[in-house]
Amino acid sequence: MSDTPNPTPPAQRLIVNPLLGDRVVQTPGRMNRREGATVCPFCADIAAGRWPDDQPTWARPNDFPPLRPPLGECYVLLYAREHDLTFVQLGQERVAAVVDLWQQIYLDLSARYACVMTFENSGEAIGQTQHHPHGQTYGVSFLPPTIERELAHVTAAYAQTGTCLFCQVVAGEAGGPRVVVETPHWLGFVPQWARYPYEVHLYARTHVANIGALPRGGDAARELATALIQLVGAYDTLYEAPMPYMLALHQLADERYHFHIELLPVGRAPGKLKFAASAESAFGLWLNDAVPEIKAAELRTVLAGGQ
Repeated sequence: MSDTPNPTPPAQRLIVNPLLGDRVVQTPGRMNRREGATVCPFCADIAAGRWPDDQPTWARPNDFPPLRPPLGECYVLLYAREHDLTFVQLGQERVAAVVDLWQQIYLDLSARYACVMTFENSGEAIGQTQHHPHGQTYGVSFLPPTIERELAHVTAAYAQTGTCLFCQVVAGEAGGPRVVVETPHWLGFVPQWARYPYEVHLYARTHVANIGALPRGGDAARELATALIQLVGAYDTLYEAPMPYMLALHQLADERYHFHIELLPVGRAPGKLKFAASAESAFGLWLNDAVPEIKAAELRTVLAGGQ
């Protein structure tokens, strides 16, 4: 047995997979984060007066950040002071304030980082450890693999056609059988390539590269808040309980890019989950048990008030 002592773990380390080009961030300090804590750290912040009284939402520094400067910065986005509210229970006005927070944090971090990853994990089934209503944002000094791949396809499409590939997708889906939500500023649909049965992509109808480009407090922001509440509520109805989901804002400070939000609910039927198992996680081959047109119709029925 070697007498070499265990190495001291670094605070963070960025590793590139030489076979695929993917990046992995190693952050051993996060192993100590507060999972299953009896006292909510965010409620403790409120009790201690750390949340500014004049702010309906708050971008709180992450105590266990997976990224630190110069690689990145990480924040917890607190949606409400009350501990037990779900996203739907926030209501339109407060979700509009959340959208405004997404805009604020984007404008701040995009001045310093190549990509701003704003997202939400809702439900223990996908790893939520703190139940206070919140999301997260990472400012990242490099492009995450999915954003990098999307941008590469968009760049190739511009070179071939002179038009935005995302805009082509929106035009092709508008009025079609996979549409779930339509407003003057947004189109939400279950994409043909959906990985999860009830996956919905919500696209800005106008070509904007990021949420910071939307007028703050305008019609587009209010419509977005309403659409998100409706979609998450429809998931809960179909799942007959709060459906675990992931929400991700895809955005860049690159005018060729097209801002959109992906909702990735992991429920496939009441009480049943869609797991990213071996075919998906090990091989990248996603298997969807559902047909997008049928799941879109189910969502439309719920949104129209039916069952």
